[in-house]
Amino acid sequence: MKWDILDGEQPLQNAPVVRLDNGAVCIPQHYLTYAHTQQTLEQIILDCDFDDDYLIMAAENTQGLYVQVGIIGYDTYKPRTAQTEKKIVYGRRWRIERHFPTSELIQTIFLAIKKAREHEVRERFKLCINNRWSAPFSTHQDLPLIAAQAAQLITNKQRDNIETFSQACELLLQRIKFDHCSVIIINIEYRTTGQVLVDLTLSTSPASELPECQDACFTLVLAGPDTNELLFALMEKLIERSDRFVDENFYYRKVNRFSRDLSVHKIAQLSLQTRQPLTGKKAAQFYTQLKQHNACIDAARAPKIDTRKLARHLQQKLPSPDSLEGFLPIFTER
Repeated sequence: MKWDILDGEQPLQNAPVVRLDNGAVCIPQHYLTYAHTQQTLEQIILDCDFDDDYLIMAAENTQGLYVQVGIIGYDTYKPRTAQTEKKIVYGRRWRIERHFPTSELIQTIFLAIKKAREHEVRERFKLCINNRWSAPFSTHQDLPLIAAQAAQLITNKQRDNIETFSQACELLLQRIKFDHCSVIIINIEYRTTGQVLVDLTLSTSPASELPECQDACFTLVLAGPDTNELLFALMEKLIERSDRFVDENFYYRKVNRFSRDLSVHKIAQLSLQTRQPLTGKKAAQFYTQLKQHNACIDAARAPKIDTRKLARHLQQKLPSPDSLEGFLPIFTER
């Protein structure tokens, strides 16, 4: 019998080999130990596929292993007509623990792509204020300044009738661009619940880059007739559409694991096949070993807090150690 064990993976001693309903055999990921290196991380990356403009990279520095996504595209803060060449920018570094299960590692790569793409989506949403374009949902907004000026930034909510709200939406959307697309209202409808449905479409231009903008038509569900609510709902929908694009186009070993083409019920059935209770004396010994192994991994993840101020802040929030399972942070006050 053969099963797929990758470099950096090792079965626990006496780990059971599971036979699936279709006759295939495997040692499930939860019965393996892991010792990833830059080389094993690189091999997993080579088994992943996505948009060629999103480069998945692995590296190591004094803090350990990490994954980083490089994005190739035009500068979202410069006029498209003023740019003749694309540039590369980099997303945040995602730290990788050496004892990460391979499945978690793949999901970290997946999440890194999603968040890198969300960063771009937020920057591509532009609102015109006094003939100047701003990206109000960008992650580069000055959060300490916003906190200091919060009293001046609260929205003035008011409930408009459908005609007034519709007119306000038309005027607002004339001042919005997303990925060089215009946002156009198709229909607005009040519901008896007080919610408002807003049907929108995107009108692309030759400068539009995101694939999900093509033939885009979608509905926003607002809590009420409020243009500020509309802006938040629109941003959420654009991020949702970006996430769905990644779901359908991120592949590991030629399989788009997060695609809705995969059956949730069949995935659940497959998972249960790998989690059948083991029986017998050897099983009891193996479960003891597995419990000890998992406890060591969990204990190693507990952070060490060595500053008095943060330690006291956390200790005030934590319940009594006697009433809390798991591994508490380790407080080593200086």
